[in-house]
Amino acid sequence: MKVRYAKKNEKEIAIKFWKDSFKDSEEQIKFYFDNIYNEKNYLVLEDNSKIVSSLHENDYIFNFNNESIKSKYIVGVSSHITMRNKGYMSKLLISMLENSKKKNMPFVFLTPINPKIYRKFDFEYFSNIEYYNFSIEELSYFKFPKDNYLYIEINEENKNLYLDDLIKIYNSNMKNNICYLERNDFYFDKILKEANSDGMKTFILYKDKIPSAYIIFGLYEDNVEIRECLALDSISYKEILALIYGYRDYYKNVSLASPSNSNIEFIFENQLNIEKIVKPFMMMRILNPLTIFKILKLENHNIKIYIEDKILKENTGLYYFLNKKFTFYELPVEKSIYDLRIDIADLVFLITGYFSIDDLVKIGKIDITNKETLRKLKRIFSKKNSYLYEFI
Repeated sequence: MKVRYAKKNEKEIAIKFWKDSFKDSEEQIKFYFDNIYNEKNYLVLEDNSKIVSSLHENDYIFNFNNESIKSKYIVGVSSHITMRNKGYMSKLLISMLENSKKKNMPFVFLTPINPKIYRKFDFEYFSNIEYYNFSIEELSYFKFPKDNYLYIEINEENKNLYLDDLIKIYNSNMKNNICYLERNDFYFDKILKEANSDGMKTFILYKDKIPSAYIIFGLYEDNVEIRECLALDSISYKEILALIYGYRDYYKNVSLASPSNSNIEFIFENQLNIEKIVKPFMMMRILNPLTIFKILKLENHNIKIYIEDKILKENTGLYYFLNKKFTFYELPVEKSIYDLRIDIADLVFLITGYFSIDDLVKIGKIDITNKETLRKLKRIFSKKNSYLYEFI
């Protein structure tokens, strides 16, 4: 068996794997392979000169604790229909993790079809999405701005005029998140093309010539599906949603995706009419704990953390922070003196603030030696928000 990156002439194989494994439409598949696919990021497992499993490692710039980090978004994980349940995918995933670690990536991330599959490889959730469902009549209270405003539909012809303004609105909404993807012109161009391939529309709102909000939505049967809606403030948020009310004669319901802890239900008159569903969305796999700890500036704290990693065994050991220096000892747990003992997967919860320290203790995810350590950890690690709502 051999793990390698694809050759230029193997694109059709990649397309067939995708079609055989996923339910995407022809338009979505065409969009992906026309705009995102790169054979240099298409990792395959070969057995007897035949590709039996594959995955895509798409490049993204990840903002983690205000630092720009190169990472990979893993998508299209699949095996040939006749070669499943033979351990091929496990071998490929472990090879991907080992290779990404050698490239000094702190972590990789993915959106799981089934989280149980990826927990075997120490992936864990770090980001939620909130979904709101309500009658379109709930938007009747929202009005357009009084004056000096302009709604512009962004399309393929005019999009370059508005990319910078979309980035400004997005960045304004990300500043309080510990984790999010950095979006530049290239990235937003991809988002707009993807939305267009899904039959969606994009509008931006200007007030006094200032970009104030944008919305990406699709019209399906009797439902308006809002993929993303971000604004500089709650008033602008209501004003961009007022645009959707114009479809009330043809569409009865609205579904809206929103970042975690956005509490959008409280912009409405009656919260009891708003269904809110919170779902875990994105999983992370930590590859280089020392790099993570440096980004979090843990050198400013005297703390000893023992990490166990059953797959990347070189990560297992004692991480010791003293006098602003990092030290790693590859020791068995019985020979280690530590403040905190944690599995590499559960470490995701801690470093991203997905759970608080008290939450992690309550659900049995961390082993803490004493109450003073507990107080110390609470000062270092707090609950935080992340936003990643990617599909490909």
